[in-house]
Amino acid sequence: MKPVSVTQVNEYIARKIDSDFNLRNLAVEGEISGLTRKGHAYFSLKDSDCVIRCVIWRNQLTKIDPKLLEDGKNVIAVGSVRVYSKGGSYSFQIHYMEDAGEGKAKTAFEELKKKLEAEGLFDAKCKKPLPSFPKRIGIVTSTEGDALRDLKKIITKKNSYVDLLIFPAYVQGIYAPASLIQGIYQANEVNRNGMPIDILIVGRGGGSQEDLEAFNDENLARAIFASEIPVISAVGHEPDVSISDYVADVRAATPSEAADIAVPDTEELRETIAKCRSRLLESLRWKIVNEQKHVASTTDLMYSAMKNKIQRVQHQVQQATIRLEEGSPKRILSKGYAAVLDDSNRVISNIHQVEENQEYTVLLHNGRFRTSVKGIESIEEE
Repeated sequence: MKPVSVTQVNEYIARKIDSDFNLRNLAVEGEISGLTRKGHAYFSLKDSDCVIRCVIWRNQLTKIDPKLLEDGKNVIAVGSVRVYSKGGSYSFQIHYMEDAGEGKAKTAFEELKKKLEAEGLFDAKCKKPLPSFPKRIGIVTSTEGDALRDLKKIITKKNSYVDLLIFPAYVQGIYAPASLIQGIYQANEVNRNGMPIDILIVGRGGGSQEDLEAFNDENLARAIFASEIPVISAVGHEPDVSISDYVADVRAATPSEAADIAVPDTEELRETIAKCRSRLLESLRWKIVNEQKHVASTTDLMYSAMKNKIQRVQHQVQQATIRLEEGSPKRILSKGYAAVLDDSNRVISNIHQVEENQEYTVLLHNGRFRTSVKGIESIEEE
């Protein structure tokens, strides 16, 4: 058999499709997904099972109502299937479009959202707080995608003390919801059996709406809600919002943001600790200086108070000494007074103690002498 070239195969298929009148002016109903506009409009039309790539060329866009061109819009599009020979691909080239009602996927999304919200799965009071210093983080995602690489890179760069446990899962396609649920169950089983997991990140990188559809699954939402481990939902890019985002304990706009939320930056912690230590030492230094000043001031006050008290006591002693000296018998005798003593050296203070012809001793300030009583005269008190 003589082989043919790739070009020959593709051109043959192109001629076959171009000659098929069933693929000309074909009306197709589907939901717009993954819309991008770069002069021309590129998007997909999808139903519950399949997707077809579509394009509206720039010269045809003026004939299309701009309000119809948005993700989630259910439309009826008229066009022809054409083959791009060089790329070996085909697309549906549209020249007319009309509204076919709200997209089924969007309707299903809103209905499930209302249902779960009514059941309380979105309540803030049910949200589990994330630990400030996690030791182990579980990640439920594909091992092949950029999301896991971003998560590992950011987490290990920010915090080298955290352990990572990966629970591989499909993140798109019909098997993805069950696979993600299994990953969450496995993580919780590990957590219950002696290997605590502080945070569980569930998600994937960006993609079209149909690529992210697994994260709008009801059973997955219930598994996230039932998780004993706090869950961060990290699905797609910033504009993408899934049911998983609503039910998770924390929603991250991207996997990179989830990594940033999950762990503290150890370098920042070191800087914070160093600043706190410096402030504490400075505070202690000022405390010591102030206490030393206080002790010195108190000592001066105590010394001054003691000195004043000693001076007052000394003055009091001086006054008492003066009073004692003023009232001493010797001082009194020096003023011309005398003391009369009997033979027992008792002081005679009353005339009735004196006996006539009895000898007594008379005490002066500078001596004494003996005397005999020759007469007694009593002075009556008035």
